[in-house]
Amino acid sequence: MTDPHERLRALSLELPVLGAPKYSYEPTTRCGNLLWVSGQISRTAAGEILRGRMGEDATLEDGRRAAEISALNLLARIDDAVGLANVEKVLKLDVWIAGTGDFIDQPTVAEGASQLLRTVLGDAGRHARTALPAPVLPQGALVELDATIAVRGGV
Repeated sequence: MTDPHERLRALSLELPVLGAPKYSYEPTTRCGNLLWVSGQISRTAAGEILRGRMGEDATLEDGRRAAEISALNLLARIDDAVGLANVEKVLKLDVWIAGTGDFIDQPTVAEGASQLLRTVLGDAGRHARTALPAPVLPQGALVELDATIAVRGGV
């Protein structure tokens, strides 16, 4: 099974339908074979934002789930922009995790997003990654991520 949509179905996952941004920015921008995806927070398809802060009111399981949901939103933005089948490589994933000053396990939380990208996109989902702490994220989200993607074809 090599089609990303088939892999999503096998995981019983659906890409959310995302609306236009609320503010003055684009959800994705493309130049040649590079696609930049704006920050995607941990908002479920039903519109619920997974909120909290690691080290305060969220568990590692909560954080990993929030990272996975953010990654599903990222995949939806990519699919809308170029189609998942046109992803050549996820080059870089940046993951911000809301947490207290003494929370230091950001990589474990970010792993929820990384594993989903690798599972859905196969080798194209292997990426460099930075997992960063944040005292607070937009709308109180637990996780926000963005990515730089190499895509097939150019503009």
